[in-house]
Amino acid sequence: MKRLLLCLGLTLLLKLDLLATIQTVAVLPFANLSRNHGLRWISESFPELLQDRLRWPNLNVLGREERLVAFEHIGIPYSSVLSKASLIKIGQELDSDLLVLGDFNSDGNKLQASASVLDLHKNTLSAPLKEEGELVDLQVICSRLAWQIFKSTDPSFPLSRDSFIARFSPIPNIALENYIRGLLESDRTKQIHFFRQADRAHPNYSKALFQLGKIYHQEKDYATSSLWLQKLINLDKEFLEARFILGLNCLYLKNYEKAANEFQQLSQVIPLNEVYTNLGVAMSFLGMNDRATSAFEKALDGDPAVADYYFNLAYHFWKTGNFTGAVENFKEALLRDERDAEAQYLLHKCLHAMGKLAEANTAWTVARQLNSKVEGWEARKQIPDLFRIQSNCDESSFRQLQLEVHAVHGKKLSAQQ
Repeated sequence: MKRLLLCLGLTLLLKLDLLATIQTVAVLPFANLSRNHGLRWISESFPELLQDRLRWPNLNVLGREERLVAFEHIGIPYSSVLSKASLIKIGQELDSDLLVLGDFNSDGNKLQASASVLDLHKNTLSAPLKEEGELVDLQVICSRLAWQIFKSTDPSFPLSRDSFIARFSPIPNIALENYIRGLLESDRTKQIHFFRQADRAHPNYSKALFQLGKIYHQEKDYATSSLWLQKLINLDKEFLEARFILGLNCLYLKNYEKAANEFQQLSQVIPLNEVYTNLGVAMSFLGMNDRATSAFEKALDGDPAVADYYFNLAYHFWKTGNFTGAVENFKEALLRDERDAEAQYLLHKCLHAMGKLAEANTAWTVARQLNSKVEGWEARKQIPDLFRIQSNCDESSFRQLQLEVHAVHGKKLSAQQ
């Protein structure tokens, strides 16, 4: 036991040591200095392209959705033209260490781009890093800028400019433009049009495939969403957020075997609590009761403050006739959310089955007061599926945890060597 605790303590120290070295970077839209408003899409192409090129061990590069949320939270329009005070507010909202900002100019043929790095801890802004070339070479220009950013923030960066640029194969510019226009579009129908155009211009364009899968999932067209996401996963098994959404689709479509497979594979790579509880739901429906219990308990171990994790375990116990376990966990759920009518109702059912009629009647009275729908369930002797599927995982959760896992793993390997 002492040896186990020592190992756990060492792992935690390794994790804390490595997480201290992870820097969070956000890239903002570049200001368009040209008079051509048709080049607005290029403003957003810089953060999208640099986001891919700046991914490196111990660098957490934030995505577009996180940037949008930060602007919304502090009440600033999503823009490339900001004061230093606003930039600092954005960086603080993003909990970012470094902000990359810049501008570009173009006459329709040539492109000049400039980027600077704002270190939010030192409150220093780097000298402008400049690149220029043909407009059609936008992606290569971004690669050269990314290399300059690495060298300016870490002079020991190991790759030469040419070897770094060679890591990124340009895609057709028309595909990139359609993809960016899809991101900028607010109308869902037009978004789908742009993303499909991007996929046609560059078949198997993983980012466009993901956006299509995500949009159809949000529209609750789970079958169509799954087609796009499965196509993506066949190309890139490491696209973890796509696997998570595909697992959700399978749960909603009642394809529990495939859902269990997706969440099982995800749990081995990225041990998120949402993954474990959804895995438990799929396994419970498949009658894999012990494995379902184990999955639900792992979610609880990860975050015992979440009422839904207790509810799911309790509901699973109730379905399998473990009324004692169900009562214990329904009560834990109610400690965290006392107005949970479903938990009160199912607590009533369990207590009644155990012959604890006085307690059962109290729970029944509270459940009816909280929500009269339970009276209909009782009258019809029919209760709907009440498992609480966790769908609120996003790119940042996957990326952050993957960085932590890779960091700890890498440190262990170094220590062994």
